[in-house]
Amino acid sequence: MSNTSGFSISKPVALWNKPIKADFKELFKSLGKGVIDGVLGKWEEVAKDAVEATAALGLAAAPEEVAWLLIYRSLVEAIVSLVKGNQELLFEKPNQSDLELLCDRLNDSLVSIELRIDQDFFRRPKNLPILEAIKTAFANWLKYFSVNEAQALTISHRLPTYFVFALHEEWAKHPEKYACLKEELDTPFTQANEREQSWQRYLAWLQKQVEEPMLLEAFGLKQVYVPLHAYLKQKIGGKKSEEFERRVREDKKYQRVVLDLEIELEAWLEKGDRNDAIRVISGGPGSGKSSFAKIFAANQAEKGKIPVLFIPLHHFEPSDDLVDAVGNFVRDDGFLRHNPLDKDKGDSRLLIIFDGIDELAMQGKIATEIAQKFVREVQRKVERFNVRKTCLQVLISGRELVVQANISDFRQSQQILHILPYFVTEYERNNYIDDRNLLQQDQRQIWWQKYGNASGRAYDCLPEELNQDNLTEITAQPLLNYLVALSFDQKKKFPTDGNLNAIYANLLTAVYQRGWAGYQHPAIRGIEEKDFVRVLEEIALASWHGDGRTTTVRKIEAHCEQDNLNNLLKKFQKSTKLGVTRLLIAFYFREIGVEEQEKTFEFTHKSFGEYLTAKRIVREVRLIHKKLKDCQNDPDEGWDEREALKRWAILCGLSHIDQYLFNFVVDEMCLQNASDVSNWQQTLCHLISFMLRHGMPMERLTPRPDFQEENRQARNAEEALLAVLNACARVTKTVSKIQWHSPEAFGTWISRLQGQRVHISPDVFCLNCLSFLDLQGCILFFKDFLGANLKGANLKETNLKGANLKGANLERANLEEANLEEANLERANLERANLERANLKGAYLKGANLEEANLKGANLEEANLERAYLVRANLEGANLEGANRKGAKF
Repeated sequence: MSNTSGFSISKPVALWNKPIKADFKELFKSLGKGVIDGVLGKWEEVAKDAVEATAALGLAAAPEEVAWLLIYRSLVEAIVSLVKGNQELLFEKPNQSDLELLCDRLNDSLVSIELRIDQDFFRRPKNLPILEAIKTAFANWLKYFSVNEAQALTISHRLPTYFVFALHEEWAKHPEKYACLKEELDTPFTQANEREQSWQRYLAWLQKQVEEPMLLEAFGLKQVYVPLHAYLKQKIGGKKSEEFERRVREDKKYQRVVLDLEIELEAWLEKGDRNDAIRVISGGPGSGKSSFAKIFAANQAEKGKIPVLFIPLHHFEPSDDLVDAVGNFVRDDGFLRHNPLDKDKGDSRLLIIFDGIDELAMQGKIATEIAQKFVREVQRKVERFNVRKTCLQVLISGRELVVQANISDFRQSQQILHILPYFVTEYERNNYIDDRNLLQQDQRQIWWQKYGNASGRAYDCLPEELNQDNLTEITAQPLLNYLVALSFDQKKKFPTDGNLNAIYANLLTAVYQRGWAGYQHPAIRGIEEKDFVRVLEEIALASWHGDGRTTTVRKIEAHCEQDNLNNLLKKFQKSTKLGVTRLLIAFYFREIGVEEQEKTFEFTHKSFGEYLTAKRIVREVRLIHKKLKDCQNDPDEGWDEREALKRWAILCGLSHIDQYLFNFVVDEMCLQNASDVSNWQQTLCHLISFMLRHGMPMERLTPRPDFQEENRQARNAEEALLAVLNACARVTKTVSKIQWHSPEAFGTWISRLQGQRVHISPDVFCLNCLSFLDLQGCILFFKDFLGANLKGANLKETNLKGANLKGANLERANLEEANLEEANLERANLERANLERANLKGAYLKGANLEEANLKGANLEEANLERAYLVRANLEGANLEGANRKGAKF
């Protein structure tokens, strides 16, 4: 077969004297009619006539006619997919005669274009000349439906990527129709075997993913993506300044080296060291982990050097054997026809990207054990596959807390790459080694310029209204910066206090109203905004009670029935039947499949679910306070304490509240009336006191769980009580006065909530919820308070002898006359703490911060004050006999 083989084709006008209506006029007319008639979710049927008009070509023997069939069908599928994905933007309804005229003009502009199909087409199908002409025609069609010019160009710009994916899909579905092209053309595409074709199809899908529209926008991730910076930790070499040492005290053995994340990982791939085949990306919620993972996968797929398998871990079922688990994933995914890790059929080189290790969840909480087991299984398999040469490299992403919990399994310092925000302040840059001056760049300016171009909103930099110090932390984070942009564009009063929940609330309102120049979608008529939000909260709760991200219609219905929301849910479901689920629920969740014959939904971003769950928790606190007050006023009304605690167990028992959800609860509390939060704080103190005396009323649950599950749910509910009480206290800045029924009651309770540590990390959630707590006179000797947050707590006369308070935050805590004999207070923060007449005999205070602390009359005999910071501390009458003051700063 000649290497120069090929043939020119043009749109056929007849076949066996039968007219062929394979023209774009029919396609544009069908799509336009679909928009006008409000067909919405049935785009496959809308374009059916246009596609079926070419069906006879499948019987043709001429390769040029078959090639036209392949191209036309692929173009139809690509355009339909683009319209379907952006249907909410098409709200203008032109009349039928105007549409007819438009379609005639568009078709005329395409009639004279000649196509040439040769080897180059299948190697680089994006370069097909007709695509540019169709992009222009398609953009003009979109503008006819009042899509602005920037949006129309952005949508049509994605056509080549969608076309390539559709080309692979069409070939895979109907290989027999295109068999003759294999004989005419000698290309890697046409001569690929079934396995190679499945890889080509999958890699085209990866590239399409980053082009798909973000939320309700016309553009995709690729159009606004800004390359991320990251840092890795290296051991510090040489002596650093005292100021540097003090500021990075918690991490003083390492320095943070800044790098370009994609360049670093590409170099790691290129090097292909079989003994260094695992990398981990660590970052907080919305830091860009998943976006980077998708972009990196798409870019590597386009380069074609190494096959890439992208696995979102919330769609992955871990098992004892990684090979089996990956095999199940690719089988369910439907693209690859083989297990790429199979010993006999596997690929010689492979990169697997596991996105979201924190998504490995069980019974509604992050299962540290599952994550650790998964990491170790990955390590075992990587070592096994790479015995002789590098066959497998693995990239894992996850939230900081889960990565931190598994840090002992990553032995090499360069294995973990920590994502940096778009902007690092000049002061913070001193904590990094940045030889390439990457941190000098404010990437927010780049993002807003890209966003302005893609959205047509003409931003060329971060708006001045948002370029404020109190908003830096938000605008510097990729996801939150985008949410700020959406909220800012609504032209509403923008929350400038930096409260994330206020921004999410703005977005909820914006999604509900979705202005579109005064146009409101008919699907949301009849549903009030408060009802819209209420149902979303219940969906979030159902997800939290599951795995944190996904849920089913049945579970949502069960939650709504439990809270008497049946009629509201029916109204909601009636609207979704119009085919606008994506509009109603906006970017909060999407349908992903079927579980136990039930439709399954997932939150597109876990943070949205956490925000809505926090709103639901605060709503319950408000209700509990009201019902208890009603009962006090009239015993026949409201709830007593047992009923209130039962409701709380139902709400918070199934799942463990974690730091991320807690942060949203705190922010939600900040948005409430201050006097209400103060009242709720007192109510929660009363409930905790009652619960500790009488226990959680788990016997009232229907159906009642077995003992082990009952105990687990009770513990979760109790911890949530403590956490939400602490959220109130952080807002009011007042001490929570719980009536402890005995001096050891709190110690016993916190031990139950804390459980046994499974790693050295100080991040035990319940210990972060002890600030502003009244613990006066409690017996807590030898307790584990490693890294605990006791800021502003009342510890007067508390017995903390031998307690481990290493790294604890005791800022402004009242430790007057407390017994801290032989306690470990290494690197503890005791700034402005009251330690008057406290017993600190033999206490270990190495590196502790005692700035402005009141140590009047304190006993510091034989205490270790090495390198302690005691500037402006009051040491009047303090006993420092035998104390180690080496390097201490007074």
